[in-house]
Amino acid sequence: MTRVAIIVAAGRGERMGVPAKILATLDGQPAITYSLRAAVSSSVDAIVLVAGPHTEERLRQFIEELGMELPVDIVLGGERRQDSVLAGLKTAHALGATFVAVHDGARPLVSPMLFDQTLEAAEIHGAAIAAIPIVDTLKLVQDGMIEQTVSREGLWAAQTPQAFAVRALFDAFAEAELRGLTVTDEAALFEELDWPVAIVPGDRANIKLTHPEDLELLDALVRSRREAGEQ
Repeated sequence: MTRVAIIVAAGRGERMGVPAKILATLDGQPAITYSLRAAVSSSVDAIVLVAGPHTEERLRQFIEELGMELPVDIVLGGERRQDSVLAGLKTAHALGATFVAVHDGARPLVSPMLFDQTLEAAEIHGAAIAAIPIVDTLKLVQDGMIEQTVSREGLWAAQTPQAFAVRALFDAFAEAELRGLTVTDEAALFEELDWPVAIVPGDRANIKLTHPEDLELLDALVRSRREAGEQ
C-alpha cells in the first residue's frame, strides 16, 4: 500500500502579520522544514506539498536547496482548504497512493510516529485523525459574557495528520461538492456522511502556528529539542 503525505502550505499569515506563516523562521529555518523532515522520517513513500500563489516559487526554490530524500511534488492549492487538499489528493493518486496523511504545514512539531500511527489506523478504519482530549474548562460566551460552562467530557481537539483511504476521500469530496459543504478539516466530511473516523492520541507539542506568540513558543521548543539532540 503506497502511503503519501500531503502537506498543506497554501495558507496566509494574516493573524501573524506575515505573508506566509509556513516560511516564518524557527531556530534559523523556515517552519515548513520541520514537518517535511518528519514526513521523510516516517513510512510515507512520497510527499505532495500544496502551495499557494504567494508561496509556490519560494517553496520550489526551498525544496531544491533542501535536497529531500523522498520525491516531493509541489502543486498549487485552491481558495478553500478542501480545494487545496483535493489538489494534493489528485497528485497523490497519480503517484499511486492508496492512503494519504494530510498535514497542516503550520504544525511544525509533528513527529514521524504520528504520521505512521494515523496511517496505520486509517488502514484499519478507513479514516483516522490525531487529536488530544480537552483539559481546560470550557465556557459558552455571548457578547463577551459567559452563558454557561460546557462539559468537556468526550471533547477532543483535532490536530493533523488526518489519514484516509484515497478512494473514500475522493468520494467524500464528491459528496461535499453535491451538497455544497465547506469544512475546516477532512474528517468533518466523513462526519457529515456518517462515516467512521478513528482517533489517534496526538501530541500537545503539535501546536498550530497561528498567532505571533505561537512563533516564540515553537522557536523555544525547537531550540530545546535541538539542544537535547532530538532534532
